[in-house]
Amino acid sequence: MLTLDTPDFPNAFDDALKASAKSKLSYRGKLLLPGEDAAIVVRQDALHVFLNGHPTAADHPLAMKAADFEEEIRQATKRDLVRYRKIIIVGRWHVSDRDPKDFEPYVTRKIGRNGAMRSYRYTYRIFPCDGLASGDGYFMSFDRKADGASAYKALAALTRKVTAPEGLSERAILALDLPRGVVWCPATGAGFPILVSEWTASAAATQDETSGKHTAPTA
Repeated sequence: MLTLDTPDFPNAFDDALKASAKSKLSYRGKLLLPGEDAAIVVRQDALHVFLNGHPTAADHPLAMKAADFEEEIRQATKRDLVRYRKIIIVGRWHVSDRDPKDFEPYVTRKIGRNGAMRSYRYTYRIFPCDGLASGDGYFMSFDRKADGASAYKALAALTRKVTAPEGLSERAILALDLPRGVVWCPATGAGFPILVSEWTASAAATQDETSGKHTAPTA
């Protein structure tokens, strides 16, 4: 829950489809920046910061950034913390134009009093660039004939198309630290799973249908 993993997307999609009365459903995507997975965990009485699933030291730049924005974080999550035990904001710690590195949030995970977790697209307005919708603008719709496996393959294929454009080799994309993934969130309400679709350089193309991540060969 502290990283941008999306376990068992096909089965979670199928389960949500059975419970849904919608005739069509859609996903909206945001470009996923390369970098380290980062999470800010908010409780009523504490704020914790993690990098790649591990706690950060208080003097780490990510922890200091969270401390600088603690008032804004608490104001944004105040209403949710009445209902939920903790809120986890998950994103990427990545190279930035403004600072050596910056935090880009993608997903909000809400943990109930009974321990149940629900994941949502990040919509808080906490950090300076929140609300600019940078990297947004990708959509894909499905009808009820779709299943989890076909939805996964379609979203992964569109991810590859928008992040590995013609004329630019994958080696160049990796060297320039350009986005090579998309975070896909259901635009038709909660219940359907989020998919983090990201490709990385590898000697041979593989695909992992349980994590939502796949690898591709360099050009």
